[in-house]
Amino acid sequence: MDFEDVVRSRRSIRKFKPDAVPREVIEEILELATWAPSAMNTQNWKFIVVTGERIEKLKTIAGEAFDKHVEADLEKLFAKYPMVIKATGKYFHSLGGAPVVICVYRKETVEGLIPDVESVAAAIQNLVLAAHNRGLGACWMTGVLPLADKINEITGEKKLELQAIVTIGYPDTEPKPPPRKPGRIEWIED
Repeated sequence: MDFEDVVRSRRSIRKFKPDAVPREVIEEILELATWAPSAMNTQNWKFIVVTGERIEKLKTIAGEAFDKHVEADLEKLFAKYPMVIKATGKYFHSLGGAPVVICVYRKETVEGLIPDVESVAAAIQNLVLAAHNRGLGACWMTGVLPLADKINEITGEKKLELQAIVTIGYPDTEPKPPPRKPGRIEWIED
């Protein structure tokens, strides 16, 4: 795919086939993620790849995060759309059956919180675009962050801050693109 096709056709995938993703493919995707721009070239990210039985533990934690934190927020935002809340809960409790979960960590730098978060976010965008370009689906999740300490027990990470998890696998669905919201671009000209 050319770049524009990758950007325009990528979707957050929330249902995956059970097929294993070759380690080499995940390594290629992560290598591309590391080419993201970062504030002062700090490259302040770390990726921990989780597969196998530990994903079951992550599902339990994600489900708990939904039940204790995410669901109440969704009930405010989507009160008229209970199916959205139900589908999101199902996804958190199952992680969509993803065979791979990448836990993305952020190292604090002298740049400060906002540049640090932005730098890691750029790497995550590269990651999900690279996954899509290889026929994989991905979903960038932050709703689990209130339970980062529990996720850290699974990954063994003790020093860095969890910024997101990304579920990855072969898509079992092809969501339609939502419309782009108008009025998000403004020009200032003399």
